[in-house]
Amino acid sequence: MPIEVKLAKVSPTMESGQIVKWLVKVGDKVKEGDTIAEVQTDKAVMPMETFDEGTVARIDVAEGVDIPLGARILVLAKKGEDPKQVAESVGGAGAAPSAASAPAASAAPAAAVSAAPVAVASHASGRVKSSPLARKIAESAGVDIASIPGSGPAGRIVRADVEAFVANGTKAAPAAAVAKTPAPVAKAKVFIPLGEDQNIPLDRMRQAIARGMVAAKTQAPEIHVTVDIRMDEVVRVRERLNKALAAEGVKLSVGDFVTKAVAMSLRRHPAVNATFNGDNANLAQAYVTRHAAVNVGIAVALDGGLIVPVLRNADMYGLRDIRVESEKLYEAARSGRLTADQMSGGTFTISNLGMYGVKQFDAVLALPQVAILAVASAEKRPIVVGDQITVGTMMSVTLTADHRAVDGASAAEFLRSLKGFLEEPTAMLL
Repeated sequence: MPIEVKLAKVSPTMESGQIVKWLVKVGDKVKEGDTIAEVQTDKAVMPMETFDEGTVARIDVAEGVDIPLGARILVLAKKGEDPKQVAESVGGAGAAPSAASAPAASAAPAAAVSAAPVAVASHASGRVKSSPLARKIAESAGVDIASIPGSGPAGRIVRADVEAFVANGTKAAPAAAVAKTPAPVAKAKVFIPLGEDQNIPLDRMRQAIARGMVAAKTQAPEIHVTVDIRMDEVVRVRERLNKALAAEGVKLSVGDFVTKAVAMSLRRHPAVNATFNGDNANLAQAYVTRHAAVNVGIAVALDGGLIVPVLRNADMYGLRDIRVESEKLYEAARSGRLTADQMSGGTFTISNLGMYGVKQFDAVLALPQVAILAVASAEKRPIVVGDQITVGTMMSVTLTADHRAVDGASAAEFLRSLKGFLEEPTAMLL
Protein backbone atom coordinates (compact mmCIF):
# COMPACT_ATOMS: atom_id res chain seq x y z
CA MET A 1 0.00 0.00 0.00
CA PRO A 2 1.29 3.49 -0.82
CA ILE A 3 2.11 5.81 2.09
CA GLU A 4 0.21 9.09 2.29
CA VAL A 5 2.22 11.86 3.96
CA LYS A 6 -0.03 14.50 5.51
CA LEU A 7 0.65 17.98 6.82
CA ALA A 8 1.69 17.52 10.43
CA LYS A 9 1.43 19.97 13.32
CA VAL A 10 4.95 21.38 13.70
CA SER A 11 4.13 24.25 16.09
CA PRO A 12 1.83 24.27 19.14
CA THR A 13 -0.70 26.77 17.72
CA MET A 14 -0.59 25.69 14.08
CA GLU A 15 -3.97 25.27 12.34
CA SER A 16 -2.84 25.36 8.71
CA GLY A 17 0.40 25.68 6.80
CA GLN A 18 2.09 26.51 3.54
CA ILE A 19 4.89 24.69 1.76
CA VAL A 20 7.60 27.30 1.34
CA LYS A 21 10.04 24.96 -0.37
CA TRP A 22 10.01 21.33 -1.38
CA LEU A 23 13.31 19.58 -0.63
CA VAL A 24 12.39 16.43 -2.57
CA LYS A 25 11.00 15.70 -6.03
CA VAL A 26 9.21 12.81 -7.69
CA GLY A 27 11.55 9.82 -7.90
CA ASP A 28 13.63 10.73 -4.85
CA LYS A 29 14.16 8.03 -2.22
CA VAL A 30 13.57 9.11 1.38
CA LYS A 31 14.02 7.43 4.73
CA GLU A 32 12.66 8.07 8.19
CA GLY A 33 13.92 11.38 9.59
CA ASP A 34 14.66 12.99 6.21
CA THR A 35 13.55 16.62 5.84
CA ILE A 36 11.16 16.75 2.90
CA ALA A 37 9.94 20.37 2.98
CA GLU A 38 10.09 23.75 4.68
CA VAL A 39 6.67 24.69 6.09
CA GLN A 40 5.41 28.18 6.96
CA THR A 41 3.40 27.96 10.19
CA ASP A 42 1.75 30.73 12.20
CA LYS A 43 5.09 31.26 13.95
CA ALA A 44 7.98 30.56 11.59
CA VAL A 45 9.35 28.55 8.68
CA MET A 46 10.03 25.08 10.05
CA PRO A 47 11.42 21.83 8.62
CA MET A 48 9.03 18.92 8.11
CA GLU A 49 10.38 15.40 8.38
CA THR A 50 9.00 12.11 7.11
CA PHE A 51 8.44 9.17 9.43
CA ASP A 52 8.42 6.61 6.63
CA GLU A 53 10.69 5.17 3.96
CA GLY A 54 9.97 4.99 0.26
CA THR A 55 10.16 6.68 -3.13
CA VAL A 56 8.35 9.95 -3.83
CA ALA A 57 5.56 8.99 -6.24
CA ARG A 58 3.48 12.15 -6.19
CA ILE A 59 3.59 15.67 -4.77
CA ASP A 60 0.06 16.98 -4.24
CA VAL A 61 0.63 20.54 -3.06
CA ALA A 62 2.46 23.38 -4.76
CA GLU A 63 4.73 25.79 -2.95
CA GLY A 64 2.91 28.82 -1.60
CA VAL A 65 -0.51 27.18 -1.21
CA ASP A 66 -2.43 27.36 2.10
CA ILE A 67 -3.33 23.87 3.30
CA PRO A 68 -5.15 22.63 6.42
CA LEU A 69 -3.67 20.26 8.97
CA GLY A 70 -4.06 16.64 7.93
CA ALA A 71 -4.23 17.36 4.21
CA ARG A 72 -2.28 14.96 2.01
CA ILE A 73 0.79 16.64 0.58
CA LEU A 74 2.86 13.78 -0.77
CA VAL A 75 2.63 10.06 -1.60
CA LEU A 76 5.43 7.53 -1.13
CA ALA A 77 5.73 4.24 -2.95
CA LYS A 78 6.95 1.44 -0.70
CA LYS A 79 9.86 -0.81 -1.60
CA GLY A 80 8.83 -3.01 -4.53
CA GLU A 81 6.04 -0.69 -5.71
CA ASP A 82 6.17 1.16 -9.02
CA PRO A 83 6.07 4.93 -8.25
CA LYS A 84 4.31 5.71 -11.55
CA GLN A 85 1.57 3.17 -10.91
CA VAL A 86 1.21 4.42 -7.35
CA ALA A 87 0.83 8.01 -8.57
CA GLU A 88 -1.90 6.95 -11.00
CA SER A 89 -3.73 4.83 -8.44
CA VAL A 90 -3.97 7.39 -5.64
CA GLY A 91 -5.41 10.21 -7.77
CA GLY A 92 -5.37 13.91 -6.95
CA ALA A 93 -5.80 15.33 -3.46
CA GLY A 94 -5.38 19.06 -3.13
CA ALA A 95 -3.71 21.77 -5.17
CA ALA A 96 -1.86 21.16 -8.41
CA PRO A 97 1.64 19.72 -7.94
CA SER A 98 4.58 22.07 -7.91
CA ALA A 99 7.27 22.33 -10.52
CA ALA A 100 9.33 19.89 -8.46
CA SER A 101 6.86 17.07 -9.16
CA ALA A 102 6.47 17.41 -12.94
CA PRO A 103 8.46 18.67 -15.92
CA ALA A 104 7.78 22.26 -16.88
CA ALA A 105 6.50 21.26 -20.33
CA SER A 106 3.54 19.39 -18.84
CA ALA A 107 2.34 22.24 -16.65
CA ALA A 108 -0.65 24.01 -18.19
CA PRO A 109 -0.82 27.75 -17.59
CA ALA A 110 -3.93 29.15 -15.89
CA ALA A 111 -4.73 31.23 -18.96
CA ALA A 112 -2.95 31.67 -22.29
CA VAL A 113 -1.99 35.30 -22.90
CA SER A 114 -0.07 35.52 -26.14
CA ALA A 115 0.91 39.17 -25.73
CA ALA A 116 2.58 38.73 -22.34
CA PRO A 117 6.18 37.49 -22.25
CA VAL A 118 5.68 35.92 -18.79
CA ALA A 119 2.41 34.45 -17.52
CA VAL A 120 1.12 35.45 -14.10
CA ALA A 121 1.09 32.31 -11.95
CA SER A 122 -2.22 31.09 -10.58
CA HIS A 123 -3.77 27.85 -9.38
CA ALA A 124 -6.88 26.02 -10.46
CA SER A 125 -8.65 27.71 -7.53
CA GLY A 126 -7.84 31.12 -9.02
CA ARG A 127 -5.37 31.99 -6.27
CA VAL A 128 -2.28 33.86 -7.45
CA LYS A 129 0.86 31.82 -6.85
CA SER A 130 3.20 33.99 -4.77
CA SER A 131 5.39 33.94 -1.69
CA PRO A 132 4.08 35.36 1.63
CA LEU A 133 6.77 38.05 1.60
CA ALA A 134 5.89 39.06 -1.96
CA ARG A 135 2.23 39.45 -1.00
CA LYS A 136 3.11 41.54 2.03
CA ILE A 137 5.34 43.89 -0.01
CA ALA A 138 2.66 44.21 -2.70
CA GLU A 139 0.02 45.09 -0.12
CA SER A 140 2.30 47.71 1.45
CA ALA A 141 3.01 49.23 -1.97
CA GLY A 142 -0.66 49.28 -2.96
CA VAL A 143 -0.08 46.97 -5.91
CA ASP A 144 -2.43 44.25 -7.18
CA ILE A 145 -0.18 41.20 -7.04
CA ALA A 146 -2.22 39.51 -9.78
CA SER A 147 -0.84 42.05 -12.26
CA ILE A 148 2.81 41.20 -11.56
CA PRO A 149 4.70 38.70 -13.76
CA GLY A 150 6.44 35.99 -11.74
CA SER A 151 9.98 34.75 -12.25
CA GLY A 152 10.00 31.94 -9.68
CA PRO A 153 9.36 28.22 -10.23
CA ALA A 154 6.25 27.69 -12.37
CA GLY A 155 5.82 31.46 -12.59
CA ARG A 156 5.63 31.99 -8.82
CA ILE A 157 5.77 35.67 -7.83
CA VAL A 158 8.68 36.35 -5.46
CA ARG A 159 9.94 39.40 -3.60
CA ALA A 160 12.25 40.54 -6.42
CA ASP A 161 9.33 40.58 -8.89
CA VAL A 162 7.28 42.92 -6.70
CA GLU A 163 10.22 45.23 -5.97
CA ALA A 164 11.07 45.46 -9.67
CA PHE A 165 7.43 46.11 -10.55
CA VAL A 166 7.21 48.98 -8.04
CA ALA A 167 10.63 50.38 -9.01
CA ASN A 168 9.60 50.58 -12.66
CA GLY A 169 6.83 52.97 -11.75
CA THR A 170 3.96 50.63 -12.55
CA LYS A 171 2.32 51.28 -9.19
CA ALA A 172 -1.11 52.91 -9.31
CA ALA A 173 -0.88 56.62 -10.05
CA PRO A 174 -1.62 58.97 -7.17
CA ALA A 175 -4.80 60.98 -7.14
CA ALA A 176 -4.79 64.20 -9.14
CA ALA A 177 -3.77 67.28 -7.21
CA VAL A 178 -6.59 69.46 -5.97
CA ALA A 179 -6.78 72.63 -8.02
CA LYS A 180 -6.21 75.79 -6.03
CA THR A 181 -9.13 78.21 -6.04
CA PRO A 182 -9.23 81.54 -4.29
CA ALA A 183 -11.39 81.51 -1.18
CA PRO A 184 -14.18 84.07 -1.33
CA VAL A 185 -13.94 84.98 2.37
CA ALA A 186 -11.06 83.37 4.24
CA LYS A 187 -8.24 81.11 3.15
CA ALA A 188 -8.58 77.62 4.61
CA LYS A 189 -5.78 75.09 4.86
CA VAL A 190 -6.22 72.21 2.46
CA PHE A 191 -4.64 68.91 3.51
CA ILE A 192 -3.91 66.47 0.73
CA PRO A 193 -3.38 62.85 1.86
CA LEU A 194 0.13 61.59 1.16
CA GLY A 195 -1.22 58.20 0.16
CA GLU A 196 -4.17 55.86 0.26
CA ASP A 197 -5.43 53.89 3.25
CA GLN A 198 -4.34 50.28 3.28
CA ASN A 199 -6.28 47.27 4.50
CA ILE A 200 -3.72 44.72 5.65
CA PRO A 201 -5.06 41.20 6.27
CA LEU A 202 -3.76 39.40 9.35
CA ASP A 203 -1.14 36.84 8.44
CA ARG A 204 -0.79 33.58 10.39
CA MET A 205 1.53 35.05 13.00
CA ARG A 206 -0.71 38.07 13.59
CA GLN A 207 -3.76 35.80 13.88
CA ALA A 208 -2.01 33.63 16.47
CA ILE A 209 -0.99 36.71 18.47
CA ALA A 210 -4.52 38.11 18.30
CA ARG A 211 -6.07 34.86 19.52
CA GLY A 212 -3.61 34.64 22.41
CA MET A 213 -4.09 38.24 23.51
CA VAL A 214 -7.88 38.06 23.36
CA ALA A 215 -7.86 34.83 25.37
CA ALA A 216 -5.58 36.34 28.02
CA LYS A 217 -7.64 39.50 28.39
CA THR A 218 -11.00 37.72 28.50
CA GLN A 219 -10.14 34.60 30.52
CA ALA A 220 -7.57 35.65 33.12
CA PRO A 221 -8.02 38.38 35.78
CA GLU A 222 -4.63 40.08 35.87
CA ILE A 223 -2.69 41.61 38.73
CA HIS A 224 0.23 43.96 38.02
CA VAL A 225 3.08 44.54 40.50
CA THR A 226 5.99 46.90 39.75
CA VAL A 227 9.36 47.40 41.46
CA ASP A 228 12.34 49.65 40.72
CA ILE A 229 15.73 47.93 40.77
CA ARG A 230 19.09 49.62 41.12
CA MET A 231 21.33 48.18 38.38
CA ASP A 232 24.69 49.80 39.18
CA GLU A 233 26.23 46.54 40.41
CA VAL A 234 25.02 44.66 37.33
CA VAL A 235 26.64 47.32 35.14
CA ARG A 236 29.95 46.97 37.01
CA VAL A 237 29.96 43.16 37.11
CA ARG A 238 28.97 42.97 33.45
CA GLU A 239 31.87 45.21 32.47
CA ARG A 240 34.37 43.04 34.36
CA LEU A 241 33.00 39.76 33.04
CA ASN A 242 32.93 41.01 29.46
CA LYS A 243 36.64 41.81 29.68
CA ALA A 244 37.28 38.25 30.84
CA LEU A 245 35.08 36.79 28.08
CA ALA A 246 36.41 38.98 25.26
CA ALA A 247 38.83 36.29 24.06
CA GLU A 248 35.88 33.90 23.57
CA GLY A 249 33.87 36.47 21.62
CA VAL A 250 31.09 36.39 24.23
CA LYS A 251 29.52 39.66 25.37
CA LEU A 252 26.98 39.59 28.18
CA SER A 253 23.96 41.87 28.05
CA VAL A 254 21.91 43.30 30.90
CA GLY A 255 19.14 41.02 29.65
CA ASP A 256 21.31 37.97 30.39
CA PHE A 257 21.55 39.03 34.04
CA VAL A 258 17.77 39.49 34.11
CA THR A 259 17.22 36.01 32.65
CA LYS A 260 19.56 34.45 35.22
CA ALA A 261 17.92 36.34 38.10
CA VAL A 262 14.44 35.39 36.87
CA ALA A 263 15.38 31.71 36.61
CA MET A 264 16.81 31.63 40.14
CA SER A 265 13.81 33.52 41.53
CA LEU A 266 11.43 31.07 39.85
CA ARG A 267 13.25 28.22 41.56
CA ARG A 268 12.59 29.94 44.90
CA HIS A 269 8.95 30.77 44.09
CA PRO A 270 7.29 27.81 42.32
CA ALA A 271 3.86 29.46 42.51
CA VAL A 272 5.00 31.79 39.72
CA ASN A 273 6.61 29.02 37.65
CA ALA A 274 3.25 27.51 36.83
CA THR A 275 0.40 27.10 34.36
CA PHE A 276 -3.37 27.30 34.90
CA ASN A 277 -5.40 24.41 33.54
CA GLY A 278 -9.16 24.54 33.32
CA ASP A 279 -12.24 26.45 32.29
CA ASN A 280 -13.71 29.39 34.21
CA ALA A 281 -17.12 27.82 33.71
CA ASN A 282 -16.03 24.69 35.59
CA LEU A 283 -13.50 25.76 38.22
CA ALA A 284 -14.20 22.65 40.28
CA GLN A 285 -12.20 20.74 37.67
CA ALA A 286 -9.46 23.37 37.28
CA TYR A 287 -5.94 22.97 38.66
CA VAL A 288 -2.56 24.73 38.69
CA THR A 289 0.58 22.89 37.59
CA ARG A 290 3.76 23.97 39.36
CA HIS A 291 6.54 22.91 37.03
CA ALA A 292 9.69 21.08 38.07
CA ALA A 293 11.66 22.57 35.17
CA VAL A 294 12.33 26.29 34.79
CA ASN A 295 11.77 26.96 31.08
CA VAL A 296 11.97 30.69 30.37
CA GLY A 297 10.43 32.09 27.19
CA ILE A 298 12.11 35.23 25.87
CA ALA A 299 9.95 37.35 23.55
CA VAL A 300 11.68 38.31 20.27
CA ALA A 301 10.31 41.05 18.01
CA LEU A 302 10.14 40.20 14.30
CA ASP A 303 8.94 42.12 11.26
CA GLY A 304 5.18 41.95 11.56
CA GLY A 305 4.99 40.03 14.80
CA LEU A 306 6.41 38.44 17.90
CA ILE A 307 7.76 35.01 18.72
CA VAL A 308 8.79 33.45 22.04
CA PRO A 309 11.61 30.88 21.90
CA VAL A 310 12.14 28.93 25.12
CA LEU A 311 15.38 28.59 27.08
CA ARG A 312 14.89 25.24 28.77
CA ASN A 313 16.26 24.60 32.27
CA ALA A 314 17.40 28.21 32.44
CA ASP A 315 18.21 27.93 36.15
CA MET A 316 20.93 25.39 35.34
CA TYR A 317 22.90 27.81 33.13
CA GLY A 318 25.58 30.29 34.11
CA LEU A 319 25.63 33.78 32.61
CA ARG A 320 28.00 32.81 29.80
CA ASP A 321 25.85 29.85 28.72
CA ILE A 322 22.68 31.92 28.94
CA ARG A 323 24.22 34.39 26.46
CA VAL A 324 25.40 31.61 24.10
CA GLU A 325 22.12 29.67 24.17
CA SER A 326 20.00 32.82 23.91
CA GLU A 327 21.94 33.94 20.82
CA LYS A 328 21.21 30.59 19.18
CA LEU A 329 17.51 31.03 19.88
CA TYR A 330 17.48 34.66 18.67
CA GLU A 331 19.21 33.71 15.42
CA ALA A 332 16.83 30.81 14.82
CA ALA A 333 13.86 33.09 15.51
CA ARG A 334 15.03 35.84 13.15
CA SER A 335 15.80 33.36 10.37
CA GLY A 336 12.51 31.49 10.84
CA ARG A 337 14.28 28.26 11.74
CA LEU A 338 12.96 27.59 15.24
CA THR A 339 11.98 24.00 15.92
CA ALA A 340 8.73 22.99 17.61
CA ASP A 341 10.73 22.04 20.70
CA GLN A 342 12.29 25.52 20.85
CA MET A 343 8.85 27.16 20.83
CA SER A 344 7.02 24.99 23.34
CA GLY A 345 7.17 24.02 27.00
CA GLY A 346 7.64 27.52 28.43
CA THR A 347 6.75 27.97 32.12
CA PHE A 348 7.36 31.75 32.35
CA THR A 349 7.97 34.57 29.85
CA ILE A 350 10.16 37.69 29.79
CA SER A 351 9.20 40.64 27.56
CA ASN A 352 12.09 43.11 27.39
CA LEU A 353 11.56 46.54 25.79
CA GLY A 354 14.53 48.14 27.52
CA MET A 355 16.41 48.63 24.25
CA TYR A 356 13.63 51.00 23.12
CA GLY A 357 14.05 53.36 26.06
CA VAL A 358 10.73 52.34 27.62
CA LYS A 359 10.28 53.53 31.21
CA GLN A 360 7.60 51.03 32.31
CA PHE A 361 4.94 48.83 30.72
CA ASP A 362 2.59 45.93 31.43
CA ALA A 363 2.91 42.73 29.41
CA VAL A 364 -0.05 40.49 28.55
CA LEU A 365 -0.08 36.94 29.86
CA ALA A 366 0.99 34.08 27.61
CA LEU A 367 -1.67 31.58 28.68
CA PRO A 368 -1.65 29.04 30.19
CA GLN A 369 1.41 30.48 31.99
CA VAL A 370 0.41 32.32 35.16
CA ALA A 371 3.00 35.11 34.95
CA ILE A 372 5.06 37.27 32.60
CA LEU A 373 7.72 39.88 33.40
CA ALA A 374 7.88 43.22 31.58
CA VAL A 375 11.41 44.66 31.63
CA ALA A 376 11.93 48.36 30.91
CA SER A 377 15.07 50.39 30.24
CA ALA A 378 17.94 50.79 32.72
CA GLU A 379 18.45 54.54 32.98
CA LYS A 380 20.07 57.17 35.18
CA ARG A 381 17.64 58.57 37.76
CA PRO A 382 17.88 60.65 40.93
CA ILE A 383 17.44 58.37 43.96
CA VAL A 384 17.39 58.83 47.71
CA VAL A 385 20.03 56.92 49.70
CA GLY A 386 19.58 57.57 53.39
CA ASP A 387 18.99 61.29 53.60
CA GLN A 388 20.98 62.09 50.47
CA ILE A 389 19.93 62.43 46.84
CA THR A 390 22.28 60.72 44.40
CA VAL A 391 22.18 59.36 40.85
CA GLY A 392 21.83 55.67 40.13
CA THR A 393 21.07 53.36 37.22
CA MET A 394 17.47 52.26 37.78
CA MET A 395 15.25 49.79 35.96
CA SER A 396 11.52 49.21 36.42
CA VAL A 397 10.07 45.73 36.02
CA THR A 398 6.40 44.76 36.18
CA LEU A 399 5.06 41.29 36.87
CA THR A 400 1.70 40.50 35.29
CA ALA A 401 0.14 37.50 37.04
CA ASP A 402 -3.02 35.45 36.65
CA HIS A 403 -4.92 36.26 39.85
CA ARG A 404 -6.70 32.91 39.64
CA ALA A 405 -3.39 31.26 40.56
CA VAL A 406 -1.10 33.97 41.97
CA ASP A 407 -1.89 36.40 44.78
CA GLY A 408 -0.37 39.84 45.22
CA ALA A 409 1.87 38.68 48.06
CA SER A 410 3.30 35.84 45.96
CA ALA A 411 3.99 38.25 43.10
CA ALA A 412 5.68 40.71 45.47
CA GLU A 413 7.85 37.98 47.03
CA PHE A 414 9.02 36.88 43.59
CA LEU A 415 9.95 40.46 42.68
CA ARG A 416 11.76 40.91 45.99
CA SER A 417 13.97 37.91 45.17
CA LEU A 418 14.54 39.23 41.65
CA LYS A 419 15.48 42.66 42.98
CA GLY A 420 17.89 41.09 45.48
CA PHE A 421 19.70 39.07 42.82
CA LEU A 422 20.09 42.05 40.48
CA GLU A 423 21.18 44.53 43.14
CA GLU A 424 23.72 41.98 44.45
CA PRO A 425 24.53 39.97 41.30
CA THR A 426 27.43 38.10 42.92
CA ALA A 427 24.75 36.18 44.86
CA MET A 428 23.83 34.51 41.56
CA LEU A 429 27.31 32.99 41.41
CA LEU A 430 26.93 31.13 44.72
